Amino acid sequence: MTQNKDGGSEGKSFSTIFNHETSQVDQQVEELQEKLEYQKDARKEDQFFFVVVCVILLNVVFFSVMPTFGGPLALLLLQLLILIPLARKMGMEEIATILSRVIDRIAGKS
Repeated sequence: MTQNKDGGSEGKSFSTIFNHETSQVDQQVEELQEKLEYQKDARKEDQFFFVVVCVILLNVVFFSVMPTFGGPLALLLLQLLILIPLARKMGMEEIATILSRVIDRIAGKS
């Protein structure tokens, strides 16, 4: 290290450059990032549940209008095929797994 004219050193020492202690600002940034991620996940869950509620309401309407039993089953299968990728996209793997099992049961696979 070289000394400047005031007697202090110009460069930083190795220990101060690579100090791994987290400052209060770093901790706050990390906490805020975690809260933001939680809020994003919660928003995605809310959006998925909104879609599911809309599908259920549409099912009530369609099932009451369709006179045969085959139409509602075909519609239900189609809706499940749409909801599974949507659940995966929104980060809800547990629900996607459950819906996949429902389709497997409907298709006769064990």
